[in-house]
Amino acid sequence: MNKRLFSIALSVGVFMTLAVASASAQKVGGYKEVSASDAAVQAAAEFAVNAQAEKSEKEMSLVDVIKAERQIVAGSNYRLCLKVTTQGEVDEADATHFVQVVVYVDLKGNRKLSSWAASDCGDEDGDQ
Repeated sequence: MNKRLFSIALSVGVFMTLAVASASAQKVGGYKEVSASDAAVQAAAEFAVNAQAEKSEKEMSLVDVIKAERQIVAGSNYRLCLKVTTQGEVDEADATHFVQVVVYVDLKGNRKLSSWAASDCGDEDGDQ
């Protein structure tokens, strides 16, 4: 009888330990808001602007990170809303615009620009 009681108590203890550990760990799944000033966010934002500048063959610069979210996957997806300046053609002014980007960072720290799209960064009026 004591062996059986001990086994039940041990099983309950293991279950409780696993439950607490899993509750405190960040869950894989949806995006969660993170600080726009976070070093990993800033690195992802700079990477996105540089990758898009290379792809479009236009000079671009990051003005500001408006909003940042992170999704834990096998690595991390950073969904960022950025204020970016694109250099205008000769006799044209530079253009400042807002874009939503997704940058994937794998477990080794390699980055990939997954998407780049014009956005109002969630501002319903389109003003920033």
